[in-house]
Amino acid sequence: MTGFDEPVRSWEDIPGWFQWRSGQEEAVAHFGAGDRIVEVGCYLGRSICSLAELARDRDLVIVGVDTARGSGPEGRGGTNAHAPAVNHGGGTLAGLLHRNVIACGAAAQVQLLISDSIAAAGLFADESLAWVHLDARHDYESVCADITAWRPKVRPGGWLTGDDYDEWQWPGVVQAVADTLDGAEPWSKGQWRWITPADR
Repeated sequence: MTGFDEPVRSWEDIPGWFQWRSGQEEAVAHFGAGDRIVEVGCYLGRSICSLAELARDRDLVIVGVDTARGSGPEGRGGTNAHAPAVNHGGGTLAGLLHRNVIACGAAAQVQLLISDSIAAAGLFADESLAWVHLDARHDYESVCADITAWRPKVRPGGWLTGDDYDEWQWPGVVQAVADTLDGAEPWSKGQWRWITPADR
């Protein structure tokens, strides 16, 4: 039995990297019933299951987007952090992700799209989303492409945010945000946030 086979009862049991629950708490308090939220890059569901727990009584629509094939080698060390989960699933981590969403009691709240980020963005109308959170690939070109694809989907006054806003570990993320979003700022713990102008 590997760590991926351990029983899951809550988001805290799910392997992964997630340290900004306070940001999710702020978001859940800010958005209202019927608002649609998209998390791009779910890995095994630790973050999105935390969000679902916080939003349980808020009637928010939560969509998770992931290729379920991992991001490959990334960061300064070229670490392929997703490879063990992808290999465990025979080339995809989709089964583990879906299992964890179900185990956390979030299957009715969270809709999963197994898709490339850019292709998934094309499924949503412009200005139809309240909040999009980007946590897919972390190289400069990929982050620029994600921002370009998802920015039009966020309604005026909505949020476009992202993870790993860290100049040392993820300089591509920081540079991509600086080059594509005027007015984006650090937010929560290791995150960035851009609020869509009301008059765009």
